[in-house]
Amino acid sequence: MSHTLDWWVKAAQIAQGFSAPLFALVLGVITVLIQLRQSKTQRQQAKTNYLQYRLALLERRMKVFDATMAFIALVMREAQIKTYEPLFGLKAKTAESQWLFGSEISEYIDELFRKGNRLRTIYAARLPGDIPRPEDIPVDAEINEWFSAQVEKSLARDKFLKYMDFREP
Repeated sequence: MSHTLDWWVKAAQIAQGFSAPLFALVLGVITVLIQLRQSKTQRQQAKTNYLQYRLALLERRMKVFDATMAFIALVMREAQIKTYEPLFGLKAKTAESQWLFGSEISEYIDELFRKGNRLRTIYAARLPGDIPRPEDIPVDAEINEWFSAQVEKSLARDKFLKYMDFREP
């Protein structure tokens, strides 16, 4: 009987010798699987954060774009600028452009302002009876054609599109 008992004790010792490394191996595999899952979750969270950032940026950029397009529409509708109010409105509503876009958008808005201010100056220099001065007529026509092209040829939209296009990642 002692021989059978010795055999069981040895078998238990052998099993115990195998179980510790086997347990460590299983624990290691579980740890790696957990780390892989955490890594995937972190990547998903980073992507979500990036998309939320882009969406917030898009909303702020849209305000500048909308203000710019509203100014162009005003000039096209009125074909003149009678007061400084639309010009100051453009500057106030697009003040963030220098931080939200590349320099080309700020320069474009400055160009809109300059041309709009020229239209305001032409309006202010009208002769009695609200008659434009003859020398101002070709300049007025050229500026109004330029504003028309900004919409008709999608020049304004195309300038902004690269900053607001979600079709690319």
